[in-house]
Amino acid sequence: MIQSSARTKRRKIKNELEIINSLYYETDNCVVLNAETEIYNNNEIKSNVMSHSQQSINNNVSSTNFSSTSTVNANLANIILSQDTTLSKISTSNQTFSEQVQNSIDHNSPPRSTLTLDFLSNWATTFNIPQNAVSGLLKGLKEHKCFSHFPVDSRTLLATPKQTSLNIQTVKPGSYFHFGLAKGILRYASSDLKSIKLAIGIDGLPISKSSGGQLWPIMAYIITDPPFHKKVFPVGIYYGFEKPKDSNEYLLEFVTEAANLINNGINLNNVHLEVSISIICCDTPAKSFILKIKGHSGFSSCTRCCIEGEYINSRVCFPYSCTKSKERTHEAYLSGLDEDYHISTESKSNLIQLPNFDIVKSFPLDYMHLVCLGVMKKLLLLWINKGPLIVRIRAKKMDELSNLLLSLNTCLPSDFARKIRGVQDIMRWKATEYRMFLLYLGPIVLKSVQNEECYHHFMVLNISMIILLSPDYKYLIGYARKLLDYFVHKFQLIYGNHLISHNIHGLLHLCDDYDQFGPLDNCSCFVFENYMKELKSLIRKHEMPLQQIVNRYFEKYSNTEDNINNITNIQKQIFAENPILKKTHKNGPLIENLTGLQYYNLSFQRMEIKIKKENDSFILTKDKQVVKCLNIISNNSEIIILGKYFKSVFPFFSEPIDSSKLDIFLVENLSDNIRSWKISEISKKVMILKNENQFVAMPILHSTI
Repeated sequence: MIQSSARTKRRKIKNELEIINSLYYETDNCVVLNAETEIYNNNEIKSNVMSHSQQSINNNVSSTNFSSTSTVNANLANIILSQDTTLSKISTSNQTFSEQVQNSIDHNSPPRSTLTLDFLSNWATTFNIPQNAVSGLLKGLKEHKCFSHFPVDSRTLLATPKQTSLNIQTVKPGSYFHFGLAKGILRYASSDLKSIKLAIGIDGLPISKSSGGQLWPIMAYIITDPPFHKKVFPVGIYYGFEKPKDSNEYLLEFVTEAANLINNGINLNNVHLEVSISIICCDTPAKSFILKIKGHSGFSSCTRCCIEGEYINSRVCFPYSCTKSKERTHEAYLSGLDEDYHISTESKSNLIQLPNFDIVKSFPLDYMHLVCLGVMKKLLLLWINKGPLIVRIRAKKMDELSNLLLSLNTCLPSDFARKIRGVQDIMRWKATEYRMFLLYLGPIVLKSVQNEECYHHFMVLNISMIILLSPDYKYLIGYARKLLDYFVHKFQLIYGNHLISHNIHGLLHLCDDYDQFGPLDNCSCFVFENYMKELKSLIRKHEMPLQQIVNRYFEKYSNTEDNINNITNIQKQIFAENPILKKTHKNGPLIENLTGLQYYNLSFQRMEIKIKKENDSFILTKDKQVVKCLNIISNNSEIIILGKYFKSVFPFFSEPIDSSKLDIFLVENLSDNIRSWKISEISKKVMILKNENQFVAMPILHSTI
């Protein structure tokens, strides 16, 4: 009998235990055992083995006899086999156990290697990681035995299309790729739709300042009622150093497919749905290109009426007249009677081939280009340095205006991603900045720097656009029509008839679009402009930009195609039935007899209340109380808002309409006591703009519940 020390025994037993433990946590392919594997309860196995093993070690250490290594192995086998019957399924053979673990992983959960590859591909496409960086990462990971089966090239991981160039067509003087309208519908349509109504966007986009390369994408999204999430997808993209020579050649693939879908419908989840095109959104140059009509500088360029422009002070203008011009119609376009309107009476847009499509009414006047980048920008430039001296803002007041604008940035809620800049940067303002000035900030900052006549005239435009952009004031649409008529007439008297441009005249037709499509955000180019930025971000180098966009697009969506059309539907259902509570806390405040979980954030479909951020904590109730939210409570499946309300509420202005009718107030005296409101009492979110000693409560137009 060989005598061994306790130290030797402990070392040998420890070595054997390490071998056993390694079997539970590592397979032959270096895959870690999944904690959720249904065949074995790993935590139970580990605790049982370790507890009995430790007991065995202690017992063996106290003994002075240890015969041989085979004795140790026998003892360890007895330890394992004496446990729960689950362990009896485990073979004492290392190879057999490894195979069983691998089989359990294969049959009960996705392999870790597959999950890792999916994560890497999603990460690379989500954050737009360059291909060389992804390939470098794969090569580094592949050196480890756990990832030896990984691909070495990013194109394999991301499933990059191999023959993109073969599917690119020639459209003079450039090239065109057609993604497909039906494919976009199948990817993004919610399963509960009764029919498919499409909004189409077409515009040009320069890809860089250093070259003449430009994109002309055809984009689309599915219109829902009420509008929830406008998910834009590409239908086709043209690339060249000039715009397409012939718009009909450019639109051919789109028109052919769209006409087929309108005639025959589409099958979605084994349900046959009708397809229609409700809107085509473009700016004026793109519209004139597509419809083959005169541009905005033409004498007969209005797409809604037959007004004939005049040439005054070296520019084409459209002076106001009390006598309204004859309206344009689809039939008149087809007949080509107005030769001054068409570029050529022999050639018309092939969009007329679309069934049940009105070539006049289906092209709304996009307020982003017409009002924000058109009228509002024109007014600001006239006030700064281009208008008559009587309307210009004094130089001393310009700094005051900029300071006021910048100070109000501190009051803006998170609904506004872009803050406004000073007037010295006005030529670099984006459309959202002009929109913010027109709807929210202008009425406050202009009051102290502009003369009364110009300020009153601006307020007419402000009120008109608030009505046209809000779903709450449909009963005021007739009033808005009169205001816009007055605005155009007054513009001529203040600034001169030679400045009544194509955009100023277009204001007279905006209410027609509200009558047909509802609030003007339903038919604006904002969503398409945002998507064009995404397309541009897919280009990483100058060579073959169209191929790059196509490859990046298919890489991004190659692994999510089966799930896309359910995501927006699920989100829509959640938001419609129950707002989402976020970020629990226990900090109060609370009131008597009210208990429940406390939350910092409350998300609705179109807005979010955040009690920790003061700018995001103000709401307007249905009984016209302006409330500062202090806590959000979930009490017996009911959501309660705790807060304080402003005790003094006054109209901010009384002309040309009482501002309280538009939910715009001056507020004072926040209450001391805390009150509660049910979420059913919330009307919309408001922001409190601080100007000197005044607090102006303005509703955020898109936040109506």
